Amino acid sequence: SNENHKWQLVSFVLAHILIFAAVFHSIYSIQYSPVGLYFDYAAKVLHGSLPYRDFSLEYPPFALVFFVLPKLFSSTWQTFAVYYQIEVVVFDIIGLYLMYLIARRTARAPWKLLAVYTAGILVIGPITGQQYDIFPAVLTLLAIYFFWRDRTALAWVFLALGTMTKIYPAVIAPIFLVYYLRNREYRKISRGIISFAAVSLLILLPFLITGPANLLSLYNYHAERGVQMESTYASFLELADKLGLAQASTQFTFGSWNLTGGAATFLADASTPLLVLLLLAVYWLIYRRADTHRIDIADIGAFSLLAIVITLITSKVLSPQYLIWLIPLLPLLTGKVRYWIWGIYAAVG
Repeated sequence: SNENHKWQLVSFVLAHILIFAAVFHSIYSIQYSPVGLYFDYAAKVLHGSLPYRDFSLEYPPFALVFFVLPKLFSSTWQTFAVYYQIEVVVFDIIGLYLMYLIARRTARAPWKLLAVYTAGILVIGPITGQQYDIFPAVLTLLAIYFFWRDRTALAWVFLALGTMTKIYPAVIAPIFLVYYLRNREYRKISRGIISFAAVSLLILLPFLITGPANLLSLYNYHAERGVQMESTYASFLELADKLGLAQASTQFTFGSWNLTGGAATFLADASTPLLVLLLLAVYWLIYRRADTHRIDIADIGAFSLLAIVITLITSKVLSPQYLIWLIPLLPLLTGKVRYWIWGIYAAVG
């Protein structure tokens, strides 16, 4: 019944508030938090410093919105941390509410989707509340939701906001385009691209006006990064090093532990072409598999999950918090294989 479904949503919302406010600060807590860094970035911006020019920032510009917002209400790091947590919980609940809407529209029991979403949050743990990856993850879910509901402009607006927060949502754009191409909906292609470009340009404009070269520092920062210790390449390289097949040493650069040496440099250079090749293969597979008569959210969820997982596996940079990107996509999966995927995700978490 409608009433019963609403109670399911309310129960999960309360459970999530409890998880973030209590569980992640007691039984299952974290020693290190980057929230101090976000506080510093916000303070610099509010004091009139321009990111990329006056101080280096490794994130795309829209990320600053999520740092500056809690800073507007706080002068100390302690209060900032509290407001930042509230902001994370708000986004987490938006994600929950979208799950609820998807469940209602696909005639699935809401508690099932909400339970998978909650399990995703729990297995990744307290880093979900300390990092900012929940923001692009939920913005991506909003984009997928509106694409599914055939709200073209809105879908691309949210995709642009996600991309300007953390670059990765861009890998979902070709999935949307594949559907439009298969259905010969060329008007939607132009509307989508214009919406995406307009929002991105609007966000980038202050930096393009004050010094376009500064934005290159963001690109160069990521281009110059080496093979991060948690990446797939690093796992093989560390093993090769132990077996005496290759040499690798570690150093702390670009805010993370990275591997150095000839083999590491080669792998760092090879990672981008490999990423592009595998993504193209994924898009071709989706082009062949996409059911054009009926856009199914489970399909879009699975396709998006595949594109993001390929990005994670083939990228030279991989931080544990990137796993948060997958949380809103996991509940969308259907079919027998979903239990395997959930199980692997839980083990990784």
